[in-house]
Amino acid sequence: MLIDYLLGRCDQATRRQVELRLEEDPEFRALRGDLENAFDALKLLGWPEAPEEQADRTLARIASAGQSTAAPTPHQFAGTGRPTFSLRELAAIAAAAIIMAMLFVPWARQARNRAFQGKCAANVGQIGTGMKNYALDNQDSLPLSHASKAAWLPGLGRNPVSNSAGLFQLVSGYYAPVGVFQCAADDDAAGEVFTVNYEMTDFPAAKYISYSYQHALGTKLLSRASSILLPVAGEMAVLSDKTPVFENGRFHAEVISSSPISSRNHGRSGHNVLYLDWGVRWRQGARVGVNGDNIFLVQGEEEYDGTETPANATDSFLLPAWSGKNEIQK
Repeated sequence: MLIDYLLGRCDQATRRQVELRLEEDPEFRALRGDLENAFDALKLLGWPEAPEEQADRTLARIASAGQSTAAPTPHQFAGTGRPTFSLRELAAIAAAAIIMAMLFVPWARQARNRAFQGKCAANVGQIGTGMKNYALDNQDSLPLSHASKAAWLPGLGRNPVSNSAGLFQLVSGYYAPVGVFQCAADDDAAGEVFTVNYEMTDFPAAKYISYSYQHALGTKLLSRASSILLPVAGEMAVLSDKTPVFENGRFHAEVISSSPISSRNHGRSGHNVLYLDWGVRWRQGARVGVNGDNIFLVQGEEEYDGTETPANATDSFLLPAWSGKNEIQK
């Protein structure tokens, strides 16, 4: 998007989005400077002109190579008793193939991961657009799960309430399609969509949602127009690739001690995060909220039983992607 902006190839809406991010994001401004320097360097490189006789020489070499590499006739093979390739030649070919594989496979894996990362960012951006439109229709408030109970992990004698029911309102209200809630890099994702009917209030299974959403259980509305949140909208995380701290219905304390804490969606290399200004940013580690807030944990809490709530208005606390009772492991 930034390259298109510098080359003058983006539309007015995208240009405005880039300009807003350039005002707010120092890293993005630094990237723009690097790209501008690269473009300036390329402009200094002249296009070399080939000599007039270059075409004739090239055609002559192609013709010569064609004669020297012409397929041998059967008479040339008759009675020789020797293999077409020597063992040394075969070993050289095998070594070259191994070297090429060693170079190509990591590159291909990196290219695949970058493609998944970009596709995931597009998904999160589309969810953000749906959330923005939902807020415009609902007095700047983000969707709630409207649950009377706030327990989002299973406990003795209780079933959890799924926080993803809030996000499902974007589906049932036609603000976002069901497919964008699955990350291509999520190994647990279904890779398919489900049919929505009027009786549904949540995603039918964990495999249909790969993203964690800000704690939205209860009746307290999260309002973007809040005098507390509006000044920090660019830092207030409200959605990301699914949390690694709460998976399969339980709290994983060992993850907290790991560094950095990153979603499993992208092999723990990082995660796409949606902020309250509707911007999507790729982040590494969990301390990417307001003033370095850990977006996957409650401020000051180290033990969890599934009833915790955000410590304050600017405390991002992204709950498990899905906590439906049918797939919970107790």
